[in-house]
Amino acid sequence: WILDNQELIARKSCEETGKTMAEASLGEVMTTLEKLRWLVAKGEQCLQPESRDVPLLLSFTKSARVEWYPMGVIGIIVPWNYPFHNVLSHVATALFAGNGAVVKVS
Repeated sequence: WILDNQELIARKSCEETGKTMAEASLGEVMTTLEKLRWLVAKGEQCLQPESRDVPLLLSFTKSARVEWYPMGVIGIIVPWNYPFHNVLSHVATALFAGNGAVVKVS
């Protein structure tokens, strides 16, 4: 959808923020596509449990790891400078991690 509508996205960004078409295309469309590409390629790997070091005296009986769990509904307050990219990238990461998202654009 983003590729099919990139001209519309860039034009609306120009109208709303006063950017040039080149800046809107690079800052809104291309950056968003790269963020989504990275999220699909590496997102699952980033959500895997991670082992952590424990103090030496505890290491004989203890271990530590970080596990990522969904938080529920995430509140996202987005600045106005790159509205499409900021909204879509934050909503995409929230949904990818199993959360819902409520967005407020400033």
